[in-house]
Amino acid sequence: MTTDYRFDPLQFPMPARTGLFPRRDIDLYAELSARVGVCVHGFMLADLGRKAWDLRKKYWQPGEGAWTAFREAVHQCYPHLPAEEKLAQDGHEFDSLYELAVYRRLKSMLPSTLKLDIHPAVKGCAFQEEAFADFKVSSAQSDKSCFIEVVGLFDRTFTAYSSTQKERKDETLRRLHRYPTHQRPILIFKDMVCDPEQVVGALRQAIEAVAEDGLRTAA
Repeated sequence: MTTDYRFDPLQFPMPARTGLFPRRDIDLYAELSARVGVCVHGFMLADLGRKAWDLRKKYWQPGEGAWTAFREAVHQCYPHLPAEEKLAQDGHEFDSLYELAVYRRLKSMLPSTLKLDIHPAVKGCAFQEEAFADFKVSSAQSDKSCFIEVVGLFDRTFTAYSSTQKERKDETLRRLHRYPTHQRPILIFKDMVCDPEQVVGALRQAIEAVAEDGLRTAA
């Protein structure tokens, strides 16, 4: 009989309660996802600090297979974190994880007296008849409204590093400049989405801009 030299997982099983991925990496991913409000993707890890960058290098940069396996391992340990975050939520189709994260944060902050519209029409644009924003917060009591734009492709420096950013920079600027001067939107850049203090501050500004008598909101 020919000897079989292949690895036999039954002969050399993994120790109990262990897996292919270190638990500290899985716990870190869960912590980062809780911080942002969505299951963070590899491109988000670049804006979440050095430890997050190390996760990116270990599991996202090597290729889709490693990242998929890691996300599945996270899901096994944290069932509330899906292996793949869906952009369709609450009857809406969001354009990106950044937009979804802002939606969840805004929904948790919004007073019951204010209304939230997703992808509302923008009227009175200077050079675009049919235009849509990301979000609009409005108040029937004050008759005020405020638009919010999630600039998920750029950070606050608005520097174009990648070829995609270079291709879409002008398009993004046109989108922002189309607003009437009296309806300038609140901007939330991708690095702000990954910083709870920054994104909460921006959303609070939007809420207080429309709330009657400058309503104060909880963080």
